[in-house]
Parts: sequence; structure tokens; C-alpha cells
Amino acid sequence: MEDMKSYLGRLYSADEVAKLLNIDMNTCYKWLGEGRIKGMKLAGALWRIRDADLRAFVEQSIKEGSR
Repeated sequence: MEDMKSYLGRLYSADEVAKLLNIDMNTCYKWLGEGRIKGMKLAGALWRIRDADLRAFVEQSIKEGSR
């Protein structure tokens, strides 16, 4: 189990990501569904987002915003 935890890193829920990014939950789910934010869909509607994927999204957003 420890190997999987170190491989995946910190996992965030969609609610946590929405709060961190200061966006509406519907926007978060939309971006997850579109693949704009990478996430894993578990048990129907349960999303988990890896720390590395969230960081990549934020970095990409910063790059796009500076153009």
C-alpha cells in the first residue's frame, strides 16, 4: 500500500480542488470531464486528482495566462 501511495502522491477530491482554485464545483466537474484537469473517476461520480496533475494544470494555466 505504501508503494501505491508514493506512486500516486497526494490525492484531492473535486471539492478540495474547487476550493483550492476558488472555482465553482460545476466548473471543476466540467474541466474534469473535458480532461482540462486530469483526474481519476472512481465509483461512478467520485473523482480524485493527483497532486502532480493539479500542479501541471496550474502551471499550464499560468503559461496560457501570460501569453
